[in-house]
Amino acid sequence: MGADEEFVWDEFWVNIGPVWRRVLGGSDTEDPPPAEPIMRRRRLTTDYEWVGTFEPVRWLTSVTEALLWDENGMDLGPLAGRSWDLLQLAGPASNVDLGQLSGTPVRRLILSNVDVVDLADLRGIAGLESLTLAHGDFGPLPPLDELTELVLYAEGEVDLSTARNPGLRVVRHDAIYLPPFGPDELSA
Repeated sequence: MGADEEFVWDEFWVNIGPVWRRVLGGSDTEDPPPAEPIMRRRRLTTDYEWVGTFEPVRWLTSVTEALLWDENGMDLGPLAGRSWDLLQLAGPASNVDLGQLSGTPVRRLILSNVDVVDLADLRGIAGLESLTLAHGDFGPLPPLDELTELVLYAEGEVDLSTARNPGLRVVRHDAIYLPPFGPDELSA
């Protein structure tokens, strides 16, 4: 389905593939469940499942909080151009290009077990208030005027010497990172 095509639930369901069908409906059956409960969900998690593509998210327009996992080569294009209250990108993944989210409003961003091409691309993300870093060495954090909270987990490293944000609150956790919600907490 292209961006200009009319959305047809049955076609969407068959074309998203078994992994996304399990993520959205709990089963990889090609028989589509009722669309309404899935389409009105505000939250989405792939629950540690590497999904291969984020394209189905483009059609789930009610989702404002997404916890997404994938392997190398994340195409963030399907996530761009819409408003996010919470967006998690988790891997293991390398060469994650946050520049693809330039101009996209993301209030709270979580990066876990990803190698980011250039953390300076965070400057292009609109309205970024909170950033969580886990499981990786992220390098220098650029100055981000709107960022008020940086959360670092035990296995997350970042260089704060260039951040230069006097209002930035840094929260450090000695524990490993666990997602803020799971598949049982997705109700509309």
